[in-house]
Amino acid sequence: MTSPLELVLTWSSGFASLSPDQPPCPGLRSIDWYETHPRCTAWIEEWGLQAVELGWGTLRLFGVHPTAGTLRGDYTGALLPLTRDVTEVNEDFIRFDVTRAFRLSPVKSPGVPIWEFGKSP
Repeated sequence: MTSPLELVLTWSSGFASLSPDQPPCPGLRSIDWYETHPRCTAWIEEWGLQAVELGWGTLRLFGVHPTAGTLRGDYTGALLPLTRDVTEVNEDFIRFDVTRAFRLSPVKSPGVPIWEFGKSP
């Protein structure tokens, strides 16, 4: 079983492996990825442990469809793209501002973490 800290470190190293200048999958516009990469990196530091403890997993946060990327919204994690500040994380939702929240929902399979997109199994 992976500890919460190990999972957060996996997220952190996953994002560190991605270029901040090149969207890693279809569906992410360059302008959105330019904001998403540093925002996700900061989010992992600020909210990562709390999110794990509240039941938010890798695919619910950072998942994408294995061939369509974020073009398939039903596979896309809550933080993709991340172009707004997160103001709250709880067991039911992540609030981005007073008008937008992402509710915890079932994960489609077989999704992959965004840093695994396009890599052979």
